[in-house]
Order: sequence, then structure tokens, then C-alpha cells
Amino acid sequence: MSAPQRAGGVARQAQIRAVLGENGYRRYQQALGRAGGAARQAKLRSDLGETGYSAHQRTLYQRAVQKHGAAKMRTILTAAHEQRRRLRIANPTPAEALLHWLALVAGLTLHADLTGGFEWSAYRAVPARWPFTSTDALIEARVLTYACDLLLPTHALVIEVVGGVHALTAERDAARCAALQAAGLTVITLSNEQLYRGEADQLFDQLLEARHAA
Repeated sequence: MSAPQRAGGVARQAQIRAVLGENGYRRYQQALGRAGGAARQAKLRSDLGETGYSAHQRTLYQRAVQKHGAAKMRTILTAAHEQRRRLRIANPTPAEALLHWLALVAGLTLHADLTGGFEWSAYRAVPARWPFTSTDALIEARVLTYACDLLLPTHALVIEVVGGVHALTAERDAARCAALQAAGLTVITLSNEQLYRGEADQLFDQLLEARHAA
């Protein structure tokens, strides 16, 4: 990179910092870092394939266990997964944000589980613990080791938006879908294009029509 290019980059960052303020700029940098990390992992997964990527991750995990111990690593991973889930609640993709808005417009009530207390198998075992109705939906709800874009618990229905890095993770997404179905859930996937064409609107309308008919 040439000196003028470096100077231009510094000037642009200074301008962004001035507009966003220190706190806003810090969040902006964190968002860039998360997006870059997710894209790198998706690219690596695409290059290695699901089997190769899983083997790569297991190798990294085994090295970490040898260094830190299994109990500590389980604690670290559980905390990291929960932190990422909460970050996704606060920072949905544009398509996910549109899905949430369409759900609200259709008359659904959205819930964000910020405590991590909800889990699908626990709900199936004791549904009275969470007195949801047919118009309730959870954002980033925990199912097994996954977090779902939108879960309608009384319908046993998951709605997932697939786009962006999902284009590089088709094999993983298929395994995820199979796991959710094995857990007793119906899974509907919508591409960004389908979402923008209004197919989510039609789905929500059908759910509410079925509720009123009942």
C-alpha cells in the first residue's frame, strides 16, 4: 500500500470515528471483526468440506484440551456460543431484521431470550414452564447446539433465512436442518430473495388464518 493510500485510509477512519463517536466506532470495528471472522470460517468450511472442516475443528479442540483441560474448554465453548447467540439477537442481518419486522406486522409477538433459559427439548418436556400461545415466536431460540432465526414453539416450526455466507455452507446447513427435524421441528428456509418477494408474509398469514379457523 502506498503512502497516499495509507493516508487516505487513516482519513476515512478518522471521519467515521467523528461521525459515530468513540462508542459507535468501537461497535463498528467489532462488527467488522465478527463479519470478517464469520466469512473466513465459511470460506475455510467451503474449501475443506464439512468432513474436513469438522476434522480441522476437532484437531484444534483436542490441542486446546491438552493445554487447558476438558472441563475448562467446555466452559469456554458454552460461554462463547451463548455470547454469539446474544450478539445475533442484538445485531441481526438485514434479512433477519426484515423477517422480525414482518412477523410483528403479521401480529406475532417476538421474544428475545437474553438469559439463555429457553431450550427446545426442555420446552417439549415441560411446555407449561413457558406459557406461549400460537402467536408467540422466539428470536435465536436454542435448539440442541443451534440457535434458530425464528422459532414458533406451539407450531413446532422454525423459520430460517439462508443467504450471504450460507451459500458457502450448504453441507453444514443440510446437517443442521436434519438435526432440527429429528428434534421434532418443521423447518422452513427462506432465501433473501424469497423474503424480499413477500413469501414470509404469506407464511405468517397462513399461520394466523389457521389459528382463527381453529
